[in-house]
Amino acid sequence: MNISKSVLSDIRSLHQTKFRNETGLFIAEGEKVVDELKHSGLRIRLVAALPEYFEENPFTGTGTILYEVNDKDLARISLLSTPNKVLAVAEKPAIPEFRITGDSAPIVLLDSIRDPGNLGTIIRTAEWFGVKKLICSADCVETYNPKVVQSAMGSLFRMSTYRGDLSAFIATLKKEGGYQVFGADLSGEPLKNDTSTNHIALIIGSESHGISQEIIGMVDHKVLIDRSAGSSTESLNAAVACGILLSQLTTK
Repeated sequence: MNISKSVLSDIRSLHQTKFRNETGLFIAEGEKVVDELKHSGLRIRLVAALPEYFEENPFTGTGTILYEVNDKDLARISLLSTPNKVLAVAEKPAIPEFRITGDSAPIVLLDSIRDPGNLGTIIRTAEWFGVKKLICSADCVETYNPKVVQSAMGSLFRMSTYRGDLSAFIATLKKEGGYQVFGADLSGEPLKNDTSTNHIALIIGSESHGISQEIIGMVDHKVLIDRSAGSSTESLNAAVACGILLSQLTTK
């Protein structure tokens, strides 16, 4: 089916948080991300792609409108500097009820992470280390921001994500789950080799401000990543710090 100007306009509106929130829809771009989306179980409303994409990837989903577009139209609706053959619009999943399930998977909490590339990379990294739940403070970048979806590379579709008052989540983790809460902080100490790896919650703050004072006061262990004696770097990227600490916390 050929795509109309009104549909192009509707897709472009999803570049903005306001319209994603109003419609409950989000954009996924690129062959890898759309392929992950197709296997996620989320409802895909439409797929707009170059003819060769559909030739190479027959689409069998029901209830999904398929639009063949040209390079010019794809560029109009894409947020990528170089559009990659295909873009899909899908429905956001319902937010699951937050429950302590009893498994030993670590949980990651994010305090004021504003950069979408950082959030997407954290989600992708967290899944690598077995994280199944990720909790964002209310002022974190929106989880279904297109740049988050892009940089998460499909991991977002397999992660339960929550948003709200971190202090309330932390209190629940401690009281109901017996979680030990670790927070990345420059005043902390390097992790010890005998750190327990069960029921761990890791808090990562923004690169510029770190973890807020209210939240750092609820942390059981402030942890610091050792740096080389010759390094003059003041801080690590939040996603990099998250990956290093998860590696240390989950390796027995």
